[in-house]
Amino acid sequence: MIKSRWRQFFELLILFMLVIYGMNLLTLTVFTRETIRFVNVRAGIFGLINFLEFYIFFRWAVSKYFPAKDWLRFSLVVGGNVIVFNLFRYAMSFLLFPKIQLYQGYRYDLISKQRIEVYITFKQYFLMGLWTGFVLLLAAFAWYYFKHWLDEDHRRALLQQQKAKAESGFLKMQLNSHFLINSLNSIYSLSLVGSPEVVSANRTLAQLISYMVNQPDDITYRCSIKEELAYLEDYISLQTLRTGCPEGVQVNFQESLPGKSIAPLLLVPFVENAFKHGVTNQAQFPVVIELEADEACILFKVRNKKSTSHKDKMGGIGLENVRKRLELIYPGKHELVITETEVEYFSSLMIKW
Repeated sequence: MIKSRWRQFFELLILFMLVIYGMNLLTLTVFTRETIRFVNVRAGIFGLINFLEFYIFFRWAVSKYFPAKDWLRFSLVVGGNVIVFNLFRYAMSFLLFPKIQLYQGYRYDLISKQRIEVYITFKQYFLMGLWTGFVLLLAAFAWYYFKHWLDEDHRRALLQQQKAKAESGFLKMQLNSHFLINSLNSIYSLSLVGSPEVVSANRTLAQLISYMVNQPDDITYRCSIKEELAYLEDYISLQTLRTGCPEGVQVNFQESLPGKSIAPLLLVPFVENAFKHGVTNQAQFPVVIELEADEACILFKVRNKKSTSHKDKMGGIGLENVRKRLELIYPGKHELVITETEVEYFSSLMIKW
């Protein structure tokens, strides 16, 4: 906490001094030793004093007593700050830098016929100091509200990120449960006919579940394309065991793929949908699954003949959740096209890296 306040103090000091020095240097038309000394005194020494007055305004009056509506302490800090710093500035000006801070020029005395130097009086200097204090108080309020806006903006962004992460995790959980139900149904179908492939199917299912469980819910997490394709191949292998017709699926994955990453479990619902609602046991009407990718994007396509048999109402969950996850994870960077005719179902998903 203390370290954070010191960091904030020095960050504000650097910013404040840069602004003060910049404003003073912009007013110079000639750069001489005398003008540089003038800037160093006005912007450097008295700029530092002004910063301390500003920081006390910001740290206590504006940040502490103003939000708490403690008007008595607020007034005491503001009033005491202005008086103390005005007296201190005048003492410094009078004792050390009268020619720079107080000197106004000279007037010509007609009687003595001499030039008499004219300096700012204490009253004049104090009134100018009141204006300086008012400007510094306004600057403290401006910085307070700007910092408050930044903090609120950061908090809103963090809440939005947490919400998106939670929603993505919930959608993925729905997808996983849907997948598990379908996979168990497939293994159950194999067991009913006494298929020796049940052991292999159980092993494959265990690998698939392990992959799903190991994927974090972080919305920014990405896995390699090869990992996702290996998962898809295991899923297709599990499903073809159930159908007993490996020729009913054609898989065309690009051999050479770029070293890119993708959000996990986005592609399998399209394949799952094809196996659940399509014809997958006829070699003349195969499910066609294609994937190609380059340095710009990935393109995934699934085409299948529609089955005329009745399916349960769970079928739409997977694809609907994929739509929502795509909006969360790849907003404005994806294109999903689903075309359905009387005899065919076609899905095309393009994701830009």
